[in-house]
Amino acid sequence: MSTARFDLPLSEHHQRLASRAMQVGIALMLALGVVTLNLSVVVNGGLALAATALPAVLRRDYRLPLNAGLTLWITSALFLHTVGMFGFYDDLWWWDHMTHTLSATIIAATGYVAARAVDVHSEDIHLPRGFLFVYIVLFTLALGVLWEVMEFAVRVGADVLGLDPVLIQYGLSDSLLDLVFDTVGAVVVGLFGAGVFGGLTAALARRLDAARGRQRDSPRSSRTGTDEASSHVPLDAALSRDRSNARRSWLVTAALGAVVAATLVRGDLLWAGFATAATCFVLVPAAVYRTPRVMPPWRLLVLLLVPVVARAVAPEGVVGSLGTYLAVAAVALLVAVEIHRFTTVEMTPWFAVVTVVVTTMAAAGVWAVVRWLADLFLGTQFLLVPGLTEAQIEDDVMWDFVYSTVAGVAAGVVFEYGFRRGEGGEAGLTE
Repeated sequence: MSTARFDLPLSEHHQRLASRAMQVGIALMLALGVVTLNLSVVVNGGLALAATALPAVLRRDYRLPLNAGLTLWITSALFLHTVGMFGFYDDLWWWDHMTHTLSATIIAATGYVAARAVDVHSEDIHLPRGFLFVYIVLFTLALGVLWEVMEFAVRVGADVLGLDPVLIQYGLSDSLLDLVFDTVGAVVVGLFGAGVFGGLTAALARRLDAARGRQRDSPRSSRTGTDEASSHVPLDAALSRDRSNARRSWLVTAALGAVVAATLVRGDLLWAGFATAATCFVLVPAAVYRTPRVMPPWRLLVLLLVPVVARAVAPEGVVGSLGTYLAVAAVALLVAVEIHRFTTVEMTPWFAVVTVVVTTMAAAGVWAVVRWLADLFLGTQFLLVPGLTEAQIEDDVMWDFVYSTVAGVAAGVVFEYGFRRGEGGEAGLTE
């Protein structure tokens, strides 16, 4: 059985010894947390110690090949995080960035292996290397946003209950730099994942094959184009030449154009730009096929129009924030359909929905970092608004992350339901 390689300048025996030593270290830190009644150390140390057993479980119960180097890599990230709970996060400015980058590589590797294994396993999914790279970055950023949401929720809950939080946020700059270093970790895995995780990917694909009662001697070859089977993939049904759908879609598109005009008149250039970009994506099928009859499903365009209008009418508060990210989710699904139809990428509806969810969440992180960097280096005031304290700005950003998570998950549920109805012959998103 081939093994996922992560070679280090140490013998395999010494790598295993180092992993065991770190496990013992985490256990000792956990015991110290119990003795000193340090809830933060107890929770983080307990979870870390449990997680160090995961590679052995995957090898034993699922026959997934993780060599000593991969085990050491995972254990090191957990060990350094636990050590950080004893003051290193406070005293060393770089400690948090180091642990976040290391942890991000693990998250990115998980996303890479899962996506690549599904690609190898499914005849209806094909993820070229460039698309997979972008997907891994979005996946890692989405999990980074989710982590910040968890830290924020724990902090709010601890404040309400009058307890010390077990997960600590160190300020706006720290949270946004976490996302920057999450991106660094994702890029590293995106560039070098194929060489390191090939064996693990193949093993997981075989497990998926076995679960469906099929065995494969080797992964299927990458395809450079579409084949006849792709016409039967339900995602293709999202574009049709139906006259009735085209008429309705053009009416919704005209409404989007009206929103663009209204936001321009009001001076909301950013939202006008977003609505314009969304309208351009709507028009791509008609432009490619050179006929106004080929349009996206009018129901999908309504799901785009409603939040666009809501955000234009009420740009602030819950309605504006949820509207923003529901609109992002709708555009993400539209783009996923067009990527599937007009490129060598092939996706099933469920994979497109997953892509929409991670893209929506990642978009919140990217937008926060872009605004923050623009304010720092270009003198803008997108995020660092005069008169607001850093704590207030940080809370606003965290709520933005919460809204993006809620919108992404909600949109994913709605889109999945719509595809299922369409496949069942009812009035779903694809009809």
